[in-house]
Amino acid sequence: MSLHDLAHDPLLVRVLTHPDHEPDLWRQDFGRFMQGDLSLTRRSASESAVIAIQRLMIFLGHSTASSGAFSVDGDFGRGTNRGIAQFRLEHGLSTAISRSQLCYPCRWNTARNLIASVPEARLTPKVLEAMANEALRRCQSGDIMAGDVDDALFHLNALQKRQFLTCRNIAERYAEDARRACDRVQEQSGVKVLPIWVLSIIRQETAGVMRPRFEQHYLSRLNGQNPQSDLSEIRMQSMSLGLGQIMGANYKQVGADSASQLFTAPSDQQIEFVARFLRPRADSVARTHPTEADFRRVSRFYNGPKYETHHYHESLARWFSEFHSLGL
Repeated sequence: MSLHDLAHDPLLVRVLTHPDHEPDLWRQDFGRFMQGDLSLTRRSASESAVIAIQRLMIFLGHSTASSGAFSVDGDFGRGTNRGIAQFRLEHGLSTAISRSQLCYPCRWNTARNLIASVPEARLTPKVLEAMANEALRRCQSGDIMAGDVDDALFHLNALQKRQFLTCRNIAERYAEDARRACDRVQEQSGVKVLPIWVLSIIRQETAGVMRPRFEQHYLSRLNGQNPQSDLSEIRMQSMSLGLGQIMGANYKQVGADSASQLFTAPSDQQIEFVARFLRPRADSVARTHPTEADFRRVSRFYNGPKYETHHYHESLARWFSEFHSLGL
């Protein structure tokens, strides 16, 4: 499908445009492509065009910020440049960017500064057409965020506006799925996980809106361990994914077939992934009246040894109490 046709495809327009905005804003820049302008660069693209491109990138599972966040901010910065470079390389659309440049040596605290080593990636008409056609293909196959177009757009639109969910919103949207997920986990493994714990984790990690986060140092390490592996898959292994922000590298631990599945699984399955992930802390997550020690154990397990720095245990206790007041 040509770029002109893509710019008017009803489904793609929904991907590229927030319901509060008009598609004509980004169509003006896309029109420059069709008139012979060979690239929209970090310096020449309008804010509306960059927003549309970032929405498309997020829809396809690419980070847009140098921090690794999935951000719709209209800034064609180093993070958006890296995401486009990743797409080009993974789809055979680049000879100027190498795998080693995308998997540059770094640690967690140097990745953001060293991102400048990724060369500038040109967003040509061919690349944009490939991205748009890939989005339409994935819509047909369900290989998108949350596995459903409407659900994916809910998360994408909420992410752009930073309209996250309250405990009440989360309970209304996900409580039944959490109950069913916990029942399945207990039936399959004999481990009891209470739905209120799953919902509290979701409130703490994402506030009910899927917002993956890419970790460059993970990708660089995984690539060094297996340089012949599929780049797109280890990129997904290098992200925290889904409603519970489970690290893609832990996909086997929650029963997923791949890291990519943590991104594309329907919401009810993502909730079950959270319940499965919590099984090692069954001594705490089966309790309806947990102690501070329980919140600390779960927080350390889920957030790591520095959980206190983020006051994770305090927030988790707060969400637990609020869900409890809602009758959960």
